[in-house]
Amino acid sequence: MDDYRSPVRVSKLLSLMLRHRPEEFGIQVDGYGFADFDAVISALKEQDADIGAGDVEALVYKAPKKRFEIVDGRIRARYGHSFAMELGTEPVEPPEHLYKGASVSEVKGILTRGLKPEDRQYVHLSFDADVARRLAGHRREPGAVIQVEAKRAAEGGVQFFDCGPTVLSREIPPEFLSAEDTPAPAFHGGVSGKQDEGPVTYGRKRRFGSRR
Repeated sequence: MDDYRSPVRVSKLLSLMLRHRPEEFGIQVDGYGFADFDAVISALKEQDADIGAGDVEALVYKAPKKRFEIVDGRIRARYGHSFAMELGTEPVEPPEHLYKGASVSEVKGILTRGLKPEDRQYVHLSFDADVARRLAGHRREPGAVIQVEAKRAAEGGVQFFDCGPTVLSREIPPEFLSAEDTPAPAFHGGVSGKQDEGPVTYGRKRRFGSRR
């Protein structure tokens, strides 16, 4: 029997356990979101007996999005939590601009009230405007992009945290936001042109250092 398990399935299960509902799986997480690695593997096996430590380690060390990390026998989701936790990292000095994808209908409200985490603990930002747009797009509505004047916001006291392919912030006031041009919907047989694009890539295009 082929005991390989799809990294997508493993990632979804880990996300439920470590980002959203650890108590449902009998997992205890600390204030920084870490849980015992062996306990997490046991909980995964209760959902799928063929998932092993190797599947999780491959996801942690080889996946481009770097959603999870293992440190000293403990594992956590690096971002995306719906419960309170501390990142355990220092704020960084961001690049001049970062980007947030949104639906077209959300843009006006965001520019009025600022970017807030909603059902997450942090706002998730992209390094690249095209990536942000495509992450926000839907079959019948193109994604819009909010540009964040990140460097100026940091100078104004907004904190940014480096989480690999994404940057987190607790909240960004509207004075640091503007809307990028939003393309008109392009339909092809009832499906937007977004379907014809290649997969979203998460390669980092900008480097930045820790704030002193």
